[in-house]
Amino acid sequence: MFSLFFLGAIFDESAKKDEEVFRMAVSDLNQNDEILQTEKITISVTFVDGNNPFQAVQEGRCILISEKYEFKAS
Repeated sequence: MFSLFFLGAIFDESAKKDEEVFRMAVSDLNQNDEILQTEKITISVTFVDGNNPFQAVQEGRCILISEKYEFKAS
């Protein structure tokens, strides 16, 4: 039986390379049984407009609310 952990990431829309590195790092962790023996990480990535600093705050709040709902529903 696996435990699932949810990570949310918010990147500036110009940070496509950072998002790719983030996804690769999570994939590497999920594939390494020495690090995560019975756990798996799921992710959600959102891109925001770098000119709107409040969008990141709003998106982060949505991720937290979504994560809380999914946790209760499981």
